[in-house]
Amino acid sequence: MIVDEEDGAIFKGGEFGLPRNLEGMSVDSLKDYRAALEREIKHVDEALTHRKGAVAGAEALFKN
Repeated sequence: MIVDEEDGAIFKGGEFGLPRNLEGMSVDSLKDYRAALEREIKHVDEALTHRKGAVAGAEALFKN
């Protein structure tokens, strides 16, 4: 179990490979890593939107 020092959030160790040890990473590597995470967040948001639409469609189908 890992506790985030900033907000006290508790993470399971190694869940999704996060949190990643950032020690020793250069500024450029950190920027690249952040950009990759932002792209992944966008990808997850798109998947969530798609699934919400599918759930709403299924609920509408079974309501009638």
